[in-house]
Amino acid sequence: MPQLPAFLAAHPGREIELSATDRRVDLVREGFDCVLRVGTLADSSLVARPLGHYAMVNCASPTYLKAHGRPSTLDDLARHQLVHYVPTLGARSPGFECVDTLGATHAVPMAGALTVNNSEAYLGACLAGLGIIQVPEPGVRALLAKRALVSLLPAWCPAPMPVSLLYAHRRHSPRRVQVFMAWLAEVLAAHVLP
Repeated sequence: MPQLPAFLAAHPGREIELSATDRRVDLVREGFDCVLRVGTLADSSLVARPLGHYAMVNCASPTYLKAHGRPSTLDDLARHQLVHYVPTLGARSPGFECVDTLGATHAVPMAGALTVNNSEAYLGACLAGLGIIQVPEPGVRALLAKRALVSLLPAWCPAPMPVSLLYAHRRHSPRRVQVFMAWLAEVLAAHVLP
C-alpha cells in the first residue's frame, strides 16, 4: 500500500478497486482482474504466476512474554497459548506448525483461548497479549524492529508460504492489468524468497 501512490502517479487517470480479504475469492465469478494469493493454491483453472515465498516467523508481544515467559523449546509450548488461525470459523487449527531439520512439517497441538479467520484480528490478538502467532515476516518486520513483537523459536518456524499472482485464462489480458501485475511483482520481489 505505501508504494501505491507512486504507481498511480506514474499512471495518471488509472483507477484501482482493491479488495483485501483472507477469504478465497472466486476471481472469475466476482470479476477480479488479478489476485495476489499467499498460501497453497487449489484452483487449477487459473493462471498462476509464482512470485516467491514469504519467510515465516513465530511472534509474541512483550506483554504476553512477561506474563507467560519465553518458550525456548517445542516442549515449552505445552505451557503457552497460541492464537489459532483458520480460514473458516469452526474449522480445527493444526496448532503450532514447524519444519524439522529434515524438512518435514509438524504440528504441535497448543491451547488457545481465541481462534480467528482474519489477518488483522490475528495480529491484533497477538499485540494484545493473547498468545503466539506464526506470520509472514514482511508483514511484521516493522513491529519486530520497534520491539512491539518479539521473534520466538527461530529454528522452529513454519515452511515459507508461496506467494502467487493469479489471473483468469485469457488470450489477451488488458494492458492496464499487465502493467499493474508487472508493478506488483516488482514491488514484492524485495520481500519474497526465491
